[in-house]
Amino acid sequence: MNNESDFKNPYMKKVKYIFVVLLAGIGLLTAPSCNKDTYFIPPPPHTPQPTSTLEVMKVSTPPSTLNSAYWKTADYHNVNVSDVSTSHLYTDGLLNMTGTYSGKTSFNAGVNPGLKLKAAYDNDNVYILAEWTDSDVNLSEKSWLWNGPTDLLKADLANGWTSQRNSDRMSLAFEIQSASNSLGTFSSVGCSASCHGTGNSAEMRPDAGKVDLWNWSLAKSAPLGYAEDMVADATGLSDDTGQQICVRNSVSVSDRSGPAYEWDGTSQTVTLSTGTASILDPAYYLFNKTPFLGDVVRGDSIYHSEVLNQPGHCISCHGELGVGGTASSLNVLSFNKKSRASLISSMDNESDMGPYWNALNQQSRDDLIAYIRGLCGVPGYYLSTPDGSNADLTAISNVTPINIGNAMVPSTNIHTVYKVLIIRKLETTHADDVQFDLSSNKIYKFGIALMDNDGKNHIGSVVETLTFK
Repeated sequence: MNNESDFKNPYMKKVKYIFVVLLAGIGLLTAPSCNKDTYFIPPPPHTPQPTSTLEVMKVSTPPSTLNSAYWKTADYHNVNVSDVSTSHLYTDGLLNMTGTYSGKTSFNAGVNPGLKLKAAYDNDNVYILAEWTDSDVNLSEKSWLWNGPTDLLKADLANGWTSQRNSDRMSLAFEIQSASNSLGTFSSVGCSASCHGTGNSAEMRPDAGKVDLWNWSLAKSAPLGYAEDMVADATGLSDDTGQQICVRNSVSVSDRSGPAYEWDGTSQTVTLSTGTASILDPAYYLFNKTPFLGDVVRGDSIYHSEVLNQPGHCISCHGELGVGGTASSLNVLSFNKKSRASLISSMDNESDMGPYWNALNQQSRDDLIAYIRGLCGVPGYYLSTPDGSNADLTAISNVTPINIGNAMVPSTNIHTVYKVLIIRKLETTHADDVQFDLSSNKIYKFGIALMDNDGKNHIGSVVETLTFK
């Protein structure tokens, strides 16, 4: 087929053409594709990158838990924390509540907490995840202590009832209406525009406008899976409308008045904002309550009775303040895990209590238990399931009433790193909330604060930017 006659034969030309086309087709089918790797090897997962602002990315699957896949690859914003509010003290009767008094040097043992923020949004909600390091955990706020410890920063007397201890917390502030004060506008100075006054009289109260405050507190909101929703305007700081999540447990407005309620002894089963069930630890939280019984002054006298083998005289075995004696310590938070009925029953069955307990009448027993409660510390607030605008902020954290149990005490944090996820609707129907109307604005200024055993002093950043992408 290679001689000249072959090409002159039309039939042979046709056969040769078909043969060449077939060979070309086979070559195309068997040749390797230069794009094969692109189609069959997926791209590597996104490596999280730092961003200059807090970028809020649109997602199709809500990242509504701490373990949601989105958070593993999401970009993040490192907050350069600084001293925002320092050297402030509380009013009379509020002692040992300023763990962030010196700012960064007193927070997290002076080590940078490494505050990191991530965010996302879907058609309904915005999701903000905050992570930071704290070297200890503080679970209570304004606990009632009888003749408690003095405060080295204050001259207040610690005699009688005082309110002590404070919780760890994180706060976010957003502008609702053009807020400003002598320092400037919210858009320029952030949450500093909400401050009014100086020194210990400083408060969240802008001269004009309105600010939305989201407060996550380990003592007052985290137990039920929420963040406190508050608003600051020219009249001061107040809770949003609806059922409050926490109410001061006090006889009067005085922080020396003593507790109005104690635990009633029934299981404190609650439903968290996520719909899951939890049991609140009565050593730290008060949900199921009953009026506080007994006269603590008479109980103090009974405990310190100096007459041997007479009613009372507890000091000889349990020590001056419930510790340091030959018998078990009474001045421990875990003692509050027992109901009043349980305490009475256990004392009834202690053979060596003899005349010290058995000779006491019911009133004297209630008085003595009131004194013991005062040594341990009665919760300073009682909790309620919020509703209305007060229930706008769902909060999920890695420290919950379920895993506090007996493994944690105020000086020990088994978590080390706090993780708090706050979820809120982009737009609510409430005038006391910031509205994220993405059709008109995708950039929002905010401030963020961290507090360690404090509520007045904090570190953080007064102005940051939330950018919806």
